[in-house]
Amino acid sequence: MTGEKDLEALLAAMHPVQRGGEYVYAVWPEGRPLVPGVEAAVREAEGLTVVLPRAVADREGLGYDFVGAWITLEVHSALEAVGLTAAVSKALAEARISCNVLAGFHHDHLLVPVADAPRALEVLAGLSAGSRQAPRPELLVRSEAPEDRAAILALTADAFAVSPATGLKAEGEPVEVRVLRGLFESKEYLPEFSLVAVLDGEVVGHVISTRGWVGDHGLLGLGPLAVTPRHQRHGVGSALMKETIHRANAAGESGIALMGSPEYYSRFGFVPATSLGVLPPDEAWGDYFQLLPLALWPGGVHGTFRYAEPFALT
Repeated sequence: MTGEKDLEALLAAMHPVQRGGEYVYAVWPEGRPLVPGVEAAVREAEGLTVVLPRAVADREGLGYDFVGAWITLEVHSALEAVGLTAAVSKALAEARISCNVLAGFHHDHLLVPVADAPRALEVLAGLSAGSRQAPRPELLVRSEAPEDRAAILALTADAFAVSPATGLKAEGEPVEVRVLRGLFESKEYLPEFSLVAVLDGEVVGHVISTRGWVGDHGLLGLGPLAVTPRHQRHGVGSALMKETIHRANAAGESGIALMGSPEYYSRFGFVPATSLGVLPPDEAWGDYFQLLPLALWPGGVHGTFRYAEPFALT
């Protein structure tokens, strides 16, 4: 079962439930076998920390300071979901309630002071209800305007501050920003295929497609696509892709080529370009170089794809 990643969906579906009993944190004696009742354990340099019912700790003669109530957020959150812990911690902090968070595979769990448990449940229920009632801002996808350029370059720098190819922090200006700046000034620039996503008046995403070729046959070369980090995994990239594909079909384009994750782009119909006879500029790209044949794909297109000139300068 795949966990939910969207923060608004997580908060709306969050159902806080308190387990029975009281729970404590204790340091488990080195070398002593664990006993039934230990609910969680963390190995630290100083020793093994355990979370267990207070009655079990008392029986085993363990010392503790914090006595907590255990609250489970009964929504299946993905481990890579962003923002749930921060939203819950913020709401409880504003209510002057301390909490300790334990992340399980299926759910997140909170340990709050026993005396604060009823109030914590009210705060969490209110947070969930407020998320369900709050209207979600409408995402607008449109052609870029000249006044968008600074915001586009800034969000692209943020989105590629860590290289998707190496996983390492980019040194200086990310190469994607330099490519994008060159594409804006190139002869291959197609203004109707430079799209921004706008949320509450803020440019939060951008994608550009420029003219590319296989031999003399024109195709679109898509990229870079960038979404400001705090809005990633919320459907912004998907909205930009869908609008690009819609415009490309309406304009009579025959196909879109790109280099990216097969897992992500296959959801839009992209396939390895080599399966259609189109080779990547660098054979090492393999199946990461993909192609979407559009409604007017002619077939019989064979050769190596050639991107707009700025790509060759990187």
